[in-house]
Amino acid sequence: MGTVDTLMVGRLGAGPLAAVAVGNGLSLTVIVLGMGTLFGLDPVVAQAYGAGRERDCGRAMRHGLVLAILLAVPMVLLLSQARWLMVATGQPPAVVDGAAAYVRAIVPGVLPFLVFTVFRQFLQGIGHVRPAMWIMIAANGINFVGNWILIYGNAGAPALGAAGAAWATTISRWAMGAAIAVYVFAQRDLRRYAVVAPRGSLDRVLLSRIARLGAPVGMQLAMELGVFAASSLLMGRLGTLALAGHQIALNVVSITFMIPLGLSATAAVRVGHALGRGDVPAARRAALACWLLGLGFMACSALSVGTWRTSLARLYTQDLDVVAMGAALLLVGAAFQVPDGGQTIGIGALRGAADTRGPMWITIIGYWGVALPLGYLLAFEAGLGPQGVWWGLTAGLTFVATALAWRFHRRVRPERLAALRAA
Repeated sequence: MGTVDTLMVGRLGAGPLAAVAVGNGLSLTVIVLGMGTLFGLDPVVAQAYGAGRERDCGRAMRHGLVLAILLAVPMVLLLSQARWLMVATGQPPAVVDGAAAYVRAIVPGVLPFLVFTVFRQFLQGIGHVRPAMWIMIAANGINFVGNWILIYGNAGAPALGAAGAAWATTISRWAMGAAIAVYVFAQRDLRRYAVVAPRGSLDRVLLSRIARLGAPVGMQLAMELGVFAASSLLMGRLGTLALAGHQIALNVVSITFMIPLGLSATAAVRVGHALGRGDVPAARRAALACWLLGLGFMACSALSVGTWRTSLARLYTQDLDVVAMGAALLLVGAAFQVPDGGQTIGIGALRGAADTRGPMWITIIGYWGVALPLGYLLAFEAGLGPQGVWWGLTAGLTFVATALAWRFHRRVRPERLAALRAA
């Protein structure tokens, strides 16, 4: 969806593209804080499934829905404060206006997106991954049509520019949430998981466990996306051209990142299943398989992005200055493809082992203690400009990927089975 938004808004010029960069970065940082918290369902559902406790899977899902509603309120309140943050960080006035309108249009889609996340994590935990995929593909079609109508003012609608892309995303998120809910509650073969159960008292212990496992994941994801949002704010200080090129480059590497992100989810589920039945060697094999597949893909992706960086940038805009800036940043972006894939798979593997606090601290140190300060120094003190910000990101991602792989190797071992089962 972000790719389609960027491609279609990019036709309007550097200003609207910069507004999408800032608005999308800020809104996603808040949204993934809630989405990541709901990822606490992964070890709960996957380990229950591995242990043969089917009804506990649906029970966890129902409590996840309660948690989604509770999370939506503070998230909406946070997003309502987006404008003052943009002003405080010195963004150009034109960018602030467009980005604020973008964020306002994203807000109504927060709750349905969280609901979709709950159902997706439940289905993923029991090994049903295709339904969410098909729903997401259909939602992308809705988003494309919505963009065509609302960005450019087709079919008699007003031309809303960057905000039109956000409204199209919100509409598609409502469609996603409704479709996956209908699927889960209508499928007879899912009823053995107790997706529908008699009304009873809320299990605060279970709700607390999901939140306690998920909150560090949400924080970790927010720290990761937050550092990219902060890098967009740094780019804003370097000018609209740098910000527009940054958005293009970031969008390209975000597409390739989807493959290791999927393998991260695979690692969380397969490691959880294995540990649920007490098979630590199988958990280690599953994680290793995901790492090999993800790193191999990202190595190929790095070569492709580095080779065709200018052609890729031209897909987004015809502005030659923006193309040149995007291509320059993609050359650095090619370098961080492999560590970027490695870190997300490491997070998923550890999440399957119910280890979420350690990865949170590793990412905070890597992104905010290494990536952002180093990027600032390279960009503004060493004179590397926009590329300096991206070299800082590369260094931070490399640190995080290495630390997470080492942590999994040390913690998920046969002699630690009792501690893993207790967690």
